[in-house]
Parts: sequence; structure tokens; C-alpha cells
Amino acid sequence: MAVARIIKERGIKGEVKAFPLSKAAQSLPPLTEAYIVMPAGTVQKITIHSIRTDREFLIVSFQGISDRQEASKLRNAMIEVDVSMLPDLQKNEYYYHQIIGLSAVTTEGKTIGRVTEIMEMPGNELYVVQGTDKEYLIPAVKAIIADINLDTGVMTITPIDGLLD
Repeated sequence: MAVARIIKERGIKGEVKAFPLSKAAQSLPPLTEAYIVMPAGTVQKITIHSIRTDREFLIVSFQGISDRQEASKLRNAMIEVDVSMLPDLQKNEYYYHQIIGLSAVTTEGKTIGRVTEIMEMPGNELYVVQGTDKEYLIPAVKAIIADINLDTGVMTITPIDGLLD
């Protein structure tokens, strides 16, 4: 699962600045095995030495990458980890990869479409649901998301006035 995209090198000790694609990226422990997926598609197995936050970004160092020149080769690469490496979540918490692809239906049983993307907004996340001829933005809040069932692949929503217009 992709957890971050490397933006550029940072400093002279081989660190990189990365944009997290998941909140899980911030909680990966050191010595986590990861995969660097280069824009050309090549994959390199690597170990995360350290990871910390800097505002909305991550500062990551890898074992075996010790200078700026080596780190610069990782620009625009994706950091991926095995799903089993992700920390367990509490009840009613989900990783993005679990939500994307779910079928969205109303509490009345009307199919809306499929979740194709998750947008992070200041107040809450928005689930982008692609219908047959329209795209819907569904706020990820308890008042609207009635249920998420990963076993059946269905997210049930309680639509408010105007949400599906």
C-alpha cells in the first residue's frame, strides 16, 4: 500500500521530504521494511531508519542512504509498505485502501455509485463517489455515514437534503 510520495531530498544526511497519502504513514515504526517505487516502475526494497512529521509533511531517512545525492534519486518515488505493517485501528476507523472501491448506497437501498477517491479537507474528509452519470462528494461524518461494511463492500449513507442533487 502506498503511504507517501517523496517530494525531494532534505538536508545533507540523506533524508527525504514526503507527502503522506495516509495518516498511517505518520505512525510507521523505525526499521519498517518498505518499498520504493520509482516513477519508471522499478521497485527497491528498503528499511525506514526514521520518520517524523514537519507540518503536513514527513521527513524520512532510510538505511543505506546517507547523503543528499543518493536521496535526490528518490524524487517523485512512492513509499509503499505491506498492509500487515500498518498499525491496527480502533472500531469505526478505516484505512483509505479499505474505503476506496466500496459501493455507496442510501439507507433506502438506492445505489449511488462507487467510492473512487478520498479528499482531505480542513474539517473532515470527503468521499468522492462516482455515479453512473454524476460525481458526488459525501462528507465523512457520522451524521451521513450510517455504516461501513468491509465484508459486503458497502458503505451506507443517510443523505441530507441536497446531497445527491
